[in-house]
Amino acid sequence: MRNALILITSAFLLASAGVSRADQKLLETHCSKCHNDEKTKGKFNLRSLGNGPNAENGELWVTSLNNIEGLDMPPEDESELSVQDRERLIQFLKQKISDAHQMAGGAMEITPRRLNNRELIKSVADVLLIEDVGTHFPTADLVGDALNKGFDTDAETLGISQFQMEQYIVAFRKILDATIFSTGQPATQKIEVKAGHITLATTTQQKTKQRKAQQRRELPDREYLDFGDIRSRLCLSNFLTAPATGRYRITIRATGVDRGIYATSDTGIYKDDPIRLAVHLGDRVHTFDLPDEKVMEIELDEWIAAGTSLQMSYPTDGLRMRGNSNFKFQYAIAGEYIKEHDPKRYAQIVANLDPKKKGAGHWSNWVEYWQGPRPRLFSAEIEGPIYDAWPPKRQVALLGENPTAENAAAILELIAERAWRRKVREGELDSIVQLVQASAPKLGDIEALKEGIVAVLASPSFLLINSGESDAAERFATKLSYLMKSTTPDARLQQLARAGELKTFEAVREEVQRQFSKGEAAEFLSVFPYEWLQLDRINFMAPDPVQFLFYDKKRVSEDMIAEVRAYFRHAIEHNVPVPELLISDYSFVNADLARIYGIDDVPQDSKLRKHTFADGKRGGFIGMGAFLTLTADSLSTSPIHRAVYVMENFFGIHPLPPPPNVKITEPDVRQAKTIKQVLAAHQSDENCASCHKSIDPWGYAFESFDPSGAWRDFYTVPKTEVDEVGEAKAPVVKKREATKAETIPIDASAKFRNGAEYHDIISFRKYLFTDTNRDRFVRCFITKLLTYANGVAPGEGDYVAIDKILAKSAANGHRVIDTIAAVIDSPLFREE
Repeated sequence: MRNALILITSAFLLASAGVSRADQKLLETHCSKCHNDEKTKGKFNLRSLGNGPNAENGELWVTSLNNIEGLDMPPEDESELSVQDRERLIQFLKQKISDAHQMAGGAMEITPRRLNNRELIKSVADVLLIEDVGTHFPTADLVGDALNKGFDTDAETLGISQFQMEQYIVAFRKILDATIFSTGQPATQKIEVKAGHITLATTTQQKTKQRKAQQRRELPDREYLDFGDIRSRLCLSNFLTAPATGRYRITIRATGVDRGIYATSDTGIYKDDPIRLAVHLGDRVHTFDLPDEKVMEIELDEWIAAGTSLQMSYPTDGLRMRGNSNFKFQYAIAGEYIKEHDPKRYAQIVANLDPKKKGAGHWSNWVEYWQGPRPRLFSAEIEGPIYDAWPPKRQVALLGENPTAENAAAILELIAERAWRRKVREGELDSIVQLVQASAPKLGDIEALKEGIVAVLASPSFLLINSGESDAAERFATKLSYLMKSTTPDARLQQLARAGELKTFEAVREEVQRQFSKGEAAEFLSVFPYEWLQLDRINFMAPDPVQFLFYDKKRVSEDMIAEVRAYFRHAIEHNVPVPELLISDYSFVNADLARIYGIDDVPQDSKLRKHTFADGKRGGFIGMGAFLTLTADSLSTSPIHRAVYVMENFFGIHPLPPPPNVKITEPDVRQAKTIKQVLAAHQSDENCASCHKSIDPWGYAFESFDPSGAWRDFYTVPKTEVDEVGEAKAPVVKKREATKAETIPIDASAKFRNGAEYHDIISFRKYLFTDTNRDRFVRCFITKLLTYANGVAPGEGDYVAIDKILAKSAANGHRVIDTIAAVIDSPLFREE
């Protein structure tokens, strides 16, 4: 039997080798002409592929497959590859990659990583059965997480140092101190806050002069206090911080005034937007829409840590439209308004101005007359700390009725199971229990138990995920929970996994759909699109605030980020096909985005609404300002930046950087007036031409969008003169004389190496509808999701495994929830 098996296997290998030799010959026939020892276009020599993929050349095999599968290679003008032969080559490359992967061990290696700060904060709260880690900034001193390609789940960046461990322990103790009491019950107080007690919060940013001016207006018998400077915060002078930890009932009486007096063009606030008030309890913020000219009672019932400040702010992106965006310049609007609408009163005011002050138009003369939209605060009432029982029920839920060091094992086991996301093994808690019992005589039972909880949280079993400590079911529940919720799995999900009820694609899809429908996956909806599109970089090279004043003053980047999230949330809610994310004909816009995008028929407020674009220029991620501005520079655009972003983040194509040892001669670009002319000059160098031909066409289509994402038909460039030998001369600008400029029509056309060409963004978008590009985008979505979920990007050897996910996605219409479920159900996520 054994000999027969050897014979069959040998025959199979010989047959495969024959096919491989034929297909290898096919590869040589169509590729060696341009990629040989003497001619290495694209810095690629066919010999680099060797006899098969390995650790050194694996990426080249995948790149070759991508180029051939995507019709980019061979170029149409340099080789005639039939459809049948192209398919044979694709299958040959895939088989070689798959074989190499199997020889190397097969399964995708998932590297253990620590919880990032975002996950740690949510996990600690869920382990301790509390709403959040507290209002006293207990985690403020944690070292920030580094990002890799936008993701904060990257295993390479999530190591642990001794310093971090020390900071974790400090943070855990602060959290527990605001959660568990070991002393007597604090007394409850009831505090009446009158308008005279509402005062300007002292911060290092506020000048002494401004504070004194505010204090002069704070009369004890006044009836209300109006918000002024939007950068300021107000506090309560007779309740600066919470005296003890506990639940507080807070009532604040406020209204919105003068919302529609001044024009939107002056204030930057839309008349259909409500005036809002934000209440800050440490780092917990609640925002309320205030009614106009009608007192509203804002009621809060919050667990607050001792030392927490209560402050209020006026959240708006308006009131920054003048000068350098300093609020004080807004006061000048009052004088202009009175001058236009009540000239007689204006003349009286001007006549009585202090002659020592600046002229009538200066903002300082009109502070008392300003009627811009603002919150008005009347009074407040605070009662607390209040407890439902003593000790509080939340403490009993965590520690039990009569917690002592003697029953530490039973108490800590339940906490450890939530923290460690698995069953606690026999004897595993012994050392921690011993710590508690040894500490109890000195600290007392409750404080000793708190130290035991700190030890549970400071253990690798809590801080590390993908560590291999858990069994397959526990590990799957953990990974699924951190993917969707960024926190430890709840009992329900763990039970489903342990019972084997999440082993099929259909079961996973049902669970994913349930979590989205129930609002349990809000963290995924917010974080994944933000990190996938690297929106943390949106203002790394922000559009110049002088040339793009509206973008800067109205903080339009915040609207652009909100647009991405609203669009992704809509895709999930309606389970749209994944390709629709890229190139639909709609998005979600408000009045600020509409101004950037050149849309007229949008309600004049800040609410994001679905909008269908009829001109074919926008829609989907590829038409959003977020993508367009984060790939631009402050004053100019770069087809290269945009091309590389599109290739890497939407199509999974990774252009190789120029080799360090290649000498590149800088071309003469003195007469070039546009970026396209500059890049064309670079292609005169043979070392540059090949790569630019592959990269540039992915970016030229976006040249009709300026750095803020707005449409443009022309470049505006300084006008140059040419001397007698035809060389450009720098313009000579006399003092106070504006530089002469000329407009040049934008050429947003290009041709790909595969022969496809477009004339503008409209025809480029149509090109993206091909089956090849659809599959590329869905594959990229799958890869980005795996990278986010696993903490490591799939390797070259996982190409064929991703093919299987892609096929399951296609079988379900590429719908986004079905595709997410296919990823979760795959061996690349399950680690099988």
